Amino acid sequence: MRVLIVGEGKSGTTALMASVVACLKDPVELFEPQKMTPADLEPNPLVVKKLLLQWKWGEDELVDSFDKAILIVRDPRDRMISHLLYDAYNHADKLSESQRGEWLELLNHKVENPASVPMTVLISRWWQLTGTDMFSNYVRATDRLIRFQRQVAGDKFFLLSYEDYVDGSFAELNNYLGVTIEPAVVTGDADRVVRSKASGAWREWLTESDIDVFRPMTSRWLEQANYHVADWQLADPGKIDVETSVDYVRSLFTRRPVAAR
Repeated sequence: MRVLIVGEGKSGTTALMASVVACLKDPVELFEPQKMTPADLEPNPLVVKKLLLQWKWGEDELVDSFDKAILIVRDPRDRMISHLLYDAYNHADKLSESQRGEWLELLNHKVENPASVPMTVLISRWWQLTGTDMFSNYVRATDRLIRFQRQVAGDKFFLLSYEDYVDGSFAELNNYLGVTIEPAVVTGDADRVVRSKASGAWREWLTESDIDVFRPMTSRWLEQANYHVADWQLADPGKIDVETSVDYVRSLFTRRPVAAR
């Protein structure tokens, strides 16, 4: 069996790939190829994990080469938080010790009093520190999913929510694949992508002012992916886990050297 897994980064693609690989017999694994070719898809069994960001013109024609295709989606509000925190790994070697300390301190303020630091403030400060524009990334990611579902996926892909995956709701997926999926254990260097294994954190992280910013960017995506469009209820009061926020970012920083100054 040849299985294709597609999704945005930080949407559970790595964990899902590990789960699928574990229930097949020694499959060839193709992890985030920049471009797929017919020759790449000849092995059987085969599991390919492809990020939407990497999807290339012409690869639509290769979807029929797979026996099964899964599109995994995650609430973009949660994915944004996960992406922002994980991005510390991508930029750690460009930040000085003082910049790392500043970022950790700001995150700690957020943890201690979630309502006092809007997500827009965190995103803006990360932009100033690294040049990464999370606002634009957010818009592009939501647009990519909408276009991919309409132009490529259609009825060719099984739509799996990250929320169902982390909850262990595998019945429909198992029926589609014809195998029994179990929660994944991600090991080796890839374990850096593992953080909370949970959903709904946006209710703790977003503030009322954030809703005014993100609702217009998000509503079409929520509708397209069968999420509750009108649900923007925040936790009151919010409570953010220090282990999956400040401590997680600190652990990512330790994996990369401090930038020379």
